[in-house]
Amino acid sequence: MLKTIISLLTLGLCVTSATVQAKETVTVAGSTSVSHIMDVLADTYSLTHKNTTIAIQGTGSTAGITAVKQGAAEIGMSSRIIEPTELEGDYKTVTIAHDGIALVVNKDNPVSNLTHQQVMDIYQGKITNWKSINGIDLDMAVVSRENASGSRFSFEHFMGLTKKVSEFTVSDISPRVLVVSTNGMVKSLVSRNKHAIGYVSLGSVDDSVKAVSYDNVFPTIAKVESGEYKIARPFLLMFKESKLDKDAQQFIKFVLSNQAQTIIRDKGYVSIDEKA
Repeated sequence: MLKTIISLLTLGLCVTSATVQAKETVTVAGSTSVSHIMDVLADTYSLTHKNTTIAIQGTGSTAGITAVKQGAAEIGMSSRIIEPTELEGDYKTVTIAHDGIALVVNKDNPVSNLTHQQVMDIYQGKITNWKSINGIDLDMAVVSRENASGSRFSFEHFMGLTKKVSEFTVSDISPRVLVVSTNGMVKSLVSRNKHAIGYVSLGSVDDSVKAVSYDNVFPTIAKVESGEYKIARPFLLMFKESKLDKDAQQFIKFVLSNQAQTIIRDKGYVSIDEKA
């Protein structure tokens, strides 16, 4: 009898172990802006795909691209255009949404609109006090994202805040700009500092900060969709097609589905069908 019980327990442990081992993990790494919505999509997907874990890692767009190329992630997330040279070797991309980049200031800051030239001058250190643009007499605390950020790449290229050095395109913002690693850190600094200005994913804007108009157009999803609000970029997924396993393929298919695109719209982004 004892031998029978031990045998059954052993069999049960083997079955449990096999069940645990059968659960697959799909690693998705990259843009912290994209990860904001991908976390929600991954949670939704997991409700009906119990044997698949979608691991979202917000590491920055460039880091996500590198992770895919090094085999550390099945799928990369990018909030900037991926260069053709980065796609050499069977790498593909799909657009899953579109997003604006909002300029944000402290809620007590009276400034409500910035022109293209004013934004350039602020980030190049030519305008250093809010009084110069009809604000209060306070020195500016200018916040930007780290070099690997897709938001920074898109922001600088749109604004013309780049320059050529030895045939390479590099940042042309002031070295005095405070650099942080996430949208959340930008919002935290701006919300606590009346001097501060920064930029974040439009989908990340909340009541902790104040979004301002750019060239007299206030950032909204409708105005990104119509093209009126110009500071916009795509959200992309990148992968190596020949190495994408079934679980990763199914997750990408879900992200492009009507169900996922509805979630994307509800969370404040432009879905791919709206932009088309």
